[in-house]
Amino acid sequence: MIDATVIRLGRSAMVHHQYFPTAESEPLMSADTLDFPIDLTDPEFLAGDRTAAYERLRSEVVFPLQLGPGDPAWVVSRYQDVRAVLRLPEGRVQPVGTEAPPWFDGVARQRLRANLVQIDDPDHARLRNVVGPMFIPRRVEQFREFATESVARAMANVAAKNGEVDAVQDLGVDIPRGVICRFLGIPEEDWQRLTENQHAFLLIFAPKPLGDDERAALENITQFYLDYFDTFVASKSREEHSPFVQLLLEAEDRGDLSHVEVLSLMHTILDAGYETTRTSISNLVEVLCQEPDLLSVLHDEPELIPGAVEELLRYRTPLHVRERYLVDDFELSDGKVLAAGTRVIVMVAGANRDPEQFPDPDRLDLRRENASGHVAFGGGMHHCLGAPIARIQLQETLRGLVAQFGSVDLREDGHRFPDLIFPALLSLPVTFHPRSSQG
Repeated sequence: MIDATVIRLGRSAMVHHQYFPTAESEPLMSADTLDFPIDLTDPEFLAGDRTAAYERLRSEVVFPLQLGPGDPAWVVSRYQDVRAVLRLPEGRVQPVGTEAPPWFDGVARQRLRANLVQIDDPDHARLRNVVGPMFIPRRVEQFREFATESVARAMANVAAKNGEVDAVQDLGVDIPRGVICRFLGIPEEDWQRLTENQHAFLLIFAPKPLGDDERAALENITQFYLDYFDTFVASKSREEHSPFVQLLLEAEDRGDLSHVEVLSLMHTILDAGYETTRTSISNLVEVLCQEPDLLSVLHDEPELIPGAVEELLRYRTPLHVRERYLVDDFELSDGKVLAAGTRVIVMVAGANRDPEQFPDPDRLDLRRENASGHVAFGGGMHHCLGAPIARIQLQETLRGLVAQFGSVDLREDGHRFPDLIFPALLSLPVTFHPRSSQG
């Protein structure tokens, strides 16, 4: 038996926890064994190329990360460990015995309590059971037509501007509009005001306490969205609403959802459906600028497009970090054990570049056979429910670009949001050249 190891139960008080190593396991290293190898506040890391930083994080199976007083969280970046943590059947996104981080209050806390990626069972299962029927393959595939229409409209807009566009605004922001507006039944003319400040809402995913100004900004944007959807729901009869909204209202009538949960789930469709797709479309265009042969290859071999989308999601993961709290002791790939209650920071973007899983991981390979094994959409019970819809939009965007354009050039470097979790492009000025003009 080894000495008691002090661990931290997520954001709650420290406790003493004992566990018994077996012949196949080793005791968890102490927090002062290793220094965290990168500065997570460095603007060059947050808004720049993270390839080298993630390689350093993969140099060890686990690193301690001090996020505040008390014991550290533990950061895993290797594919085998990341995938295993994400797929734990009892893995939690909040500490055991809690429902939300203690620094969230007011309307933001109410909204978080209906955010599928931030809640645990039994509430998570209850909400997922309500909305799950809208995401079965037959229903999801119906949205391909809407995606194709949105892409065609965006391509026409690019042509009208002689190919000189901001790929973020003219493609990334605009293309998700058709699918999300149809899904929710909201007017497309509301799209700009619904998305122009959406980035402020991402503060709800902050891994540590917010400052006063940040808390106020999160409260304000959350209240804006709840007010918007409350007014929208009341503006129509039930029969006039989309099938998804009708499903939510029926669940409210049965007592399966509260009214705040109805509004929050509507915003979840906007939030999750918009952020991931916008970021991935913008990343796609940036990669096409950096890899000038891709458009020609995909034009000649369009059957590669579905696999190319999976490889893009691996190569340029839209959401870089997730976190879990362990319910049971967890054995890492090197035999060391993380004790129950441990907070684990999961570097999904780093895992998607792990050479042990993806040979030559820093090369975009359209024919990579295991590209779909990426963890860009998480895993386990918190796997992204809307992943099939995101894939459809990315596939149709790539098909539209391949059909219309022979090349695309950067007019100036893109600018990224300096965020640990969502380092999304904010602008990407490019010039598209029509395929017909390519010799």
